[in-house]
Amino acid sequence: RGKSSRTITFEQFKEALQELSKKRFKDKSDDEAIQEIYKLIEGKAPIISGVTKAISSPTVSRLTDTSKFTGSHKERFDPSGKGKGKAGREDLVDASGYVSGYKHAGTYDHKVQGSK
Repeated sequence: RGKSSRTITFEQFKEALQELSKKRFKDKSDDEAIQEIYKLIEGKAPIISGVTKAISSPTVSRLTDTSKFTGSHKERFDPSGKGKGKAGREDLVDASGYVSGYKHAGTYDHKVQGSK
């Protein structure tokens, strides 16, 4: 395979098996060695080894239950428990012109119109 490629074609796979068979079965002829390699891999699926499995213990489930989060951590998730992404991690700027925490935002025009 090329240096920039992460996969190989089926033809390249067969070539690799031929090279491997020569090294694995040195005492046999090339055709016999290839047949032995094919017998070794026949009917088998790829094996994934070294992969960490997810632990499902009560402790882990309690720590990852987003419904029990409080404070700023709670703001990172919507009610269903799905993460909000960037909106949940950053303070979004309120460009409405009102000071943060002001409870009567948007009532200025109503107050001005009511006094006339």
